[in-house]
Amino acid sequence: MRKLRASIIALAFVSASLSCHMVQLGDTQVVTTSSSAITKLHFPQPWLDPMEGSFVEQIEVRKVPNAPDDEFFFGALPYGDNNYAHEADKKMPEVKYGKNMFAVNFSNGARVRTATQQEWESGSRIRARPRLVFPKGQDDSSGEIEYKQQRYAKPGKYWGHSMLSPAGKWLATFSYSGEKRPPDFLFGGGDPLVGDVFWQIYDAVTGRKVFEWQAKNVKHPTGLRGPVVWLEERYFLFPEDEEAQNFIVVTLPPVTPEENPVTIQLPSRKDANGKPLPPGASDEVWIPLSPLTKEQAAKLTARSDTEITEVRLSRTFPQELFLAINEETENRPVNREQRDGGRNYHFRLISTYYFAVALDHPTQTRVATKEEWDRAQTVTTRRSEAPSEAVAETVIGTVPPYRQFAKTGTSWGSPPRLSAGEWIAVFSYSGDVQDGKMFVDIYDQRLGDKLLSTTLPSTVAPNELFKGALWIEGGYVLLPLSTSLDRFAFWQLP
Repeated sequence: MRKLRASIIALAFVSASLSCHMVQLGDTQVVTTSSSAITKLHFPQPWLDPMEGSFVEQIEVRKVPNAPDDEFFFGALPYGDNNYAHEADKKMPEVKYGKNMFAVNFSNGARVRTATQQEWESGSRIRARPRLVFPKGQDDSSGEIEYKQQRYAKPGKYWGHSMLSPAGKWLATFSYSGEKRPPDFLFGGGDPLVGDVFWQIYDAVTGRKVFEWQAKNVKHPTGLRGPVVWLEERYFLFPEDEEAQNFIVVTLPPVTPEENPVTIQLPSRKDANGKPLPPGASDEVWIPLSPLTKEQAAKLTARSDTEITEVRLSRTFPQELFLAINEETENRPVNREQRDGGRNYHFRLISTYYFAVALDHPTQTRVATKEEWDRAQTVTTRRSEAPSEAVAETVIGTVPPYRQFAKTGTSWGSPPRLSAGEWIAVFSYSGDVQDGKMFVDIYDQRLGDKLLSTTLPSTVAPNELFKGALWIEGGYVLLPLSTSLDRFAFWQLP
C-alpha cells in the first residue's frame, strides 16, 4: 500500500483570528491556518485483517449508552455502507466491518483505546457521513462550489471531494495540485504521483473560513481525501495517510444559529380597498353556457384554487427564486351580443402574479416583473403526493432502499409525503382546525436519519395546505400557511 513520503505533523492551537504555522519534515511540508483547535489522532492497530488489505472506504461512528458525551466508537467499512440497505430490505447484503473497533474520547485531546465487540454492538449509529457537493465547472480543474448563496474557490489545481457536514452547517473542501499522468488501462494512471493537498472548512451559513491545511510534496495526494468523519457538527476528522491510521482532528467553533424553516410573507395582491392589483399577466376564459347541462356548467365555472404554477431561478448571483401564482380574480356570467342574438357566457379572468424571494435572505420578498420572469431559468419542482398503497403506521420512501417513515401527529396528512430528492417530508397533524398543529418531519430517504422536525400552528384545514407543498430543485421545500398563498414556511435542505 502506498504511503506518504514522510510523516505529516500539525500543531494544535486556538486563536481568535486566523493564524498560520508551518512545519517541514523530510520532503513534506505542512502549513496550517486555523481559528479552530486541532490535534492528532492515531489508531494503534490496523482497521482490517492483513489478508483483507488496508483500504478503508468509510468509517462508521456509534454512541454507547451511559458513555461520556465526548466518547465515540469507530468501526471501518472497507466497502462502504451501501446506505445500510439491509435494514430496509433483508435481501440486500449486510454491511461488512473491519476486525478492530476503537473508542475515542475527545474531552482532553484524543485518547484512543480498543473497543470490545460487546461495546460496539450496544451502540447506536450516529450521523457522521459527509454529503458530497460538486463544483459548477466543466471538469475537476474548473468552477467553484456554490452552496447557500456563497461561492468557494479551490487553492489547488484540481477539485477533489467537497463535503458537507450531515446537517449542512459546515463545508469542507479538498483540492490538490500535481502533474497528472496519462490514463493507463492496466494501472489506472491519471492521478499525480506527487503533489500538494489542500483542506478548507467554511461556516456554510456565513461563508467564513475557519480552517485551512496544506501539505506539499505528498506522495499520491488524492489518497488523502478520505475517509473523513463529521461528529455532531463539533469535530471534523481527515486522514494523514492512506491507511487511515492517523487523522487530524479539527475542533469546530460554535455553530452559527440558523432559522430553518423561515416564514415568507409575499406582498399583497390587493390594494387598500381590497381590489386586485394589476397582474404581471392574465388570461381570459369565455365559456358558452347554452350547450351545457347544469352539471357541466357547474363544473366548468367553479372557481379554481389559487396555485403556484411554475418556479424559476434568477441567473444573477446571489440568486432570487421567482414564483408564478395564478389567482382567479373574476368569475361571473356574461351576456354577449351576437349577430343572431344574445348568448350566455361565463367569464373567468386568471391573473398571474410574479414574486421574487432572495435566497440569501428568504424573508426579503418583492413583486417581480414579467420581464424578470422571462429572463430567469426554469427549475424542476415536485408536488406532494398520496402513495398508491394505504398509509398505516408509516409511509414508504420513494427512492431505494425504500425505508418506512413515521409521523409525529395523531393523523396523517392527505397527501402524507413530499419526495424532495434525497430527502422526504412527512406531513401529519393533531387537533382540530381552530386549535390544531401541523407537523413536518424531514428525513434522509437513503439512510433514514431525521434532519428536522417542525411544528406549525393550524388555522385552516391542514390538508388544504399540505396539498400545496412544493419541492424546488436546489434543496428547498415550500409549504403554504394560508390558502390564499401569501404566506409560506420555507426550508433550505443540505
